[in-house]
Amino acid sequence: MPVGIYIAGLGQSANKESVEKYAARYIKELEYSTTGINYYTKVEKIYYNDAQNSLAVRIHQHSKEQLKSVKDTLIYTFYDFEYNELLIHKFQNKNLLFKNLALLLLVIRKLPRLITSLFKKRTYTKGGQTFYMFLLFLIMSLAVLLIFPSLLRFIDGKNLAFIKEHLFEWQINMLRFLRDFSQLTLPITSLAIIFIPESSTLLTKVAAEFTTIDNYIQYGEQSQIIQGNLDALIEYIVEKEENPIIHLHTYSFGSIIALDALFPIGTEPCANILNNIKLLITVGAPYEFIDNYYPNFYTDRTDKMSQKIEWINVYSTMDAFASNFRRDNKAKEAQYGIMGRKEVPINLNYEIARREKYNLFSFLTLKHITMHQSYWDDSKSGQSCTRLIFNKMKELNYFSITT
Repeated sequence: MPVGIYIAGLGQSANKESVEKYAARYIKELEYSTTGINYYTKVEKIYYNDAQNSLAVRIHQHSKEQLKSVKDTLIYTFYDFEYNELLIHKFQNKNLLFKNLALLLLVIRKLPRLITSLFKKRTYTKGGQTFYMFLLFLIMSLAVLLIFPSLLRFIDGKNLAFIKEHLFEWQINMLRFLRDFSQLTLPITSLAIIFIPESSTLLTKVAAEFTTIDNYIQYGEQSQIIQGNLDALIEYIVEKEENPIIHLHTYSFGSIIALDALFPIGTEPCANILNNIKLLITVGAPYEFIDNYYPNFYTDRTDKMSQKIEWINVYSTMDAFASNFRRDNKAKEAQYGIMGRKEVPINLNYEIARREKYNLFSFLTLKHITMHQSYWDDSKSGQSCTRLIFNKMKELNYFSITT
């Protein structure tokens, strides 16, 4: 019985998404591809260890001949794997200043590699777009810091006279400088707030997402507990489902979680992964982005799964993060796989806008960044990349329909 594990993106990439919406999109494609058959879902909340739970969304079908049957046919089950809270819960409770400083330090630390990526000819072809994005992060984080000197404007002549006895001359001069400097910083910060709507909220979300990703990749923070929970969910599925053939359905950073499980560092995947996972689906996978800015992340990996699974990769050439596993940004077949292996993914190109519609204004307004969320919209009834995936799964016999 085929079983899918849905691993969503992180932070903004996961907004308003759920495994139920994801399953509903597949039901829509099932309805378009068959006649005389109705589909519906049954949702069950399960606990696969003491602290973690998952929604099991089971897709059933019944035809006119089955209407009198007591039991309909189960054709597919989706389980969701939630890791967002595990990854960002330590960061969520920090104040805006802490988050701002964390983002600023991250950008400063990556700045040399960001600059070199603009001039070196590498596999990653979207260095200009991501450099501009990080430049905006730098401006946003500095804008918040520039607010604080304005707090010193309350220091007038009387205040300075009062504290003069307690400070050195150079400290008093520094306070005067910061007080005067604040008269310039407030207009700059105001402009940033005007031209970047909801800037403080956006900064908080961006800081949480990128700094937690950095901690996960750079220091392995929370990676052990996340991978341990994924192993536990897979074990639950193997024990509860009848002869499960497991497919990993991943989006954005969720694909990095899946690749970590399939190709672990210095060890083998668990037996359940080796024996039961047959298909990997990645949508908007930031593999090349991470490989470019964290070049050691994919080294020393065990590659036993590379010949055991098939891999479907959905990407947009307009998406600044999506990987097409090529040495150019063309909508063609993949040229390499993880760690440069010859086992390459099956590339499926999905675009909602023509390339010629993008210009300098689109670049400056971060259209290439927002395209990362264009593979489906908030509605489960709209068109999406699901049709490409569904048709390829049928072609590869991973989605069977009883007629």
